[in-house]
Amino acid sequence: MKVIIAEKPSVARDIARVVGANQRREGWLEGQGYQVTWAFGHLVTIAEPAVMSADWGGKWDFAQLPMIPAEFQLAPIDSGRKQFDIISRLFKDCDEIINATDAGREGELIFRWIYRYSKCDKPFKRLWISDLTDASIRQGLDKLTDGHEFDELGYSAQCRAYADWMVGLNATRAYSVRHGQLYTVGRVQTPTLALIVERHKLIQGFEKFYYYEVHAHARDVDFRWENKNGYKIETKSTAEKLKKKCEGQPGKITQIKRKKRKTGPSSLYDLTLLQKECNEKFGYTAKTTLQYAQALYEKHKLITYPRTESRHLSESMRDELPRVLQSAPTHLQPFAREAVERLKGGYKLGKAYINDKKLTDHHAIIPTSKPLKEQLDVNLMNVYDLIQRRFIAVFLTDYIEGVTDISLKINHETFVFKGSQPLELGWRRLYIKDFKFDQEPLSQYPLRPEVKKMIAANFKVDEEIEISAVNVEEKETSPPKPYNDGTLLNAMRYIGRQVDDDSLAAQLKDQGLGTQATRAAVIERLIKSKYIYRKGKSIFPTEKGIQLIDVVVSDLKTPELTAQWEIKLSDIQEGRIRQEQFMTEIADFTRSFIPLIKNSRMSSGREHYGKCPKCKDGVIYEGRKNFYCSEYRNGCDFVIWSTMASKRLPYEAIKQLIQDGKTDWVKGFTSKAGKPFDAKVRFDAQFKTQFTFE
Repeated sequence: MKVIIAEKPSVARDIARVVGANQRREGWLEGQGYQVTWAFGHLVTIAEPAVMSADWGGKWDFAQLPMIPAEFQLAPIDSGRKQFDIISRLFKDCDEIINATDAGREGELIFRWIYRYSKCDKPFKRLWISDLTDASIRQGLDKLTDGHEFDELGYSAQCRAYADWMVGLNATRAYSVRHGQLYTVGRVQTPTLALIVERHKLIQGFEKFYYYEVHAHARDVDFRWENKNGYKIETKSTAEKLKKKCEGQPGKITQIKRKKRKTGPSSLYDLTLLQKECNEKFGYTAKTTLQYAQALYEKHKLITYPRTESRHLSESMRDELPRVLQSAPTHLQPFAREAVERLKGGYKLGKAYINDKKLTDHHAIIPTSKPLKEQLDVNLMNVYDLIQRRFIAVFLTDYIEGVTDISLKINHETFVFKGSQPLELGWRRLYIKDFKFDQEPLSQYPLRPEVKKMIAANFKVDEEIEISAVNVEEKETSPPKPYNDGTLLNAMRYIGRQVDDDSLAAQLKDQGLGTQATRAAVIERLIKSKYIYRKGKSIFPTEKGIQLIDVVVSDLKTPELTAQWEIKLSDIQEGRIRQEQFMTEIADFTRSFIPLIKNSRMSSGREHYGKCPKCKDGVIYEGRKNFYCSEYRNGCDFVIWSTMASKRLPYEAIKQLIQDGKTDWVKGFTSKAGKPFDAKVRFDAQFKTQFTFE
């Protein structure tokens, strides 16, 4: 008998239907030599601290910390004990096990922990599929892989769970004991909270300033003054002088540049991009979009696996794409037929859309070949329609526009007009509401008013023209916008781009906080913990959230450390480092921050790090990327950059440097050539930091 274990009951039913296991049992389905059972997500998890050590039970206290298990123990969740016992019996009596949990890191962990806690040692195989259509399930069952080929994936998933437990549990207990109320801390949620708090502080502390533009009008066309430094003028008096210089003077068209600009279809969806667009277009939260996408994948079989970080397809899928196009719903079928005809005519998708080197565990989110034959809820239809349009678009022609730049001289000053008009709509027709194929395409894509005026003006090079008016416009800078679900997900996905250190930034380029599968849950957890709240689409921190970020140790809230952990988890998955090495580093890190938390002080004001060693008048505050003197407005340029040679300086080293002018040995720097080194850091005569190897 073969046992197939799926991640949830709905997936198990789909697989059971395909293999012919149609006899219902309590906790599984049986037939044709198969027993198909299911978990409920994480059926087995890490045991409670008191189970692993009697000293870790009872009232929370610093004497219990740090809690670093010699060996992590597991236990079934209370609500899943009965189902676990069923799975354990099936494993014991079967001949072969097939792991059919979701094809990814989290799905692998769900199976591995059930397998481990049941003390099973039988061989197992892996079913790895990206959609739940019958054809894909059959194809996957025909190409089962030895389960041990995914051992490194399982190790990386386990290490992530252990790291979350060790850092999160110790930091949460330490901050809660120190400050007398529950402060939950996590290696992903706390840096995410820091992003929101930092954005809030930027908005609160924003000082707007005014700048000025000078505009000239000729034949109802608006030209803006520009020079090699741009178009912004700092003072009103300078702008008024420029206006006076040009008023009443004739103008001359000195240059007209026209060119064509092509814009190809946008990349396919990964989960973050889908969540971002659904938030912008429909106001859906990240969690809600994921729920809709999951329903389209699991229940309706209309899209491929949604929890993906890839925006590309694999080369092996080329032959299947025409069949997928034929699944387009009725209102999109004319576009789909056009796409199929292009493929028949020899068109091939390029590397912007099909690239094996860009793939992660799963390809981009696209429709399946299953046609839509049911009435979908309006919200599900909104998400499905976006995915269908994005997929069809990549097979259509480019959007081509004519770009016009006109230069106008008035009394030796240059004014410019820049505008564009569509020439061929291409793939953008897909996004015109109620587009009609029997009408002229361009007539359904109205020109912007300023472009209409430019066309009507019919300017010619060297033509002398009358200037009807010259005016000064006062503008003001705008503060950054609060995060919403979409922009916050994007910031989490590309957190590595916020790192200034070049060599570290290169490592972190495509790393993020959390995964596609967990980011929406992190946002909801922050709301539940009363660290943040939504107001309309916008996300703001609460006072509790601000206070935590003000006091939390730097390494628990910075992108450098958390993103580096994601890199190391990827290294484990690829077999480049061992899981024991990673967990040793996590344990050392946990031991290091407990005394810092014990000495932390929560306040609504800002804490400083002592007197400025340079000017002696100011105190040292921590910024986002450096430590600086409070007297910087009065000319003190003292600064310590938080990251040096790809290494974020430890908190204690910063304090030691400020107080003593030098640190003890600091390990883990990386040279420009990529070689690791250890060094001390000290101030030179000008209070600039430098390495010393004494």
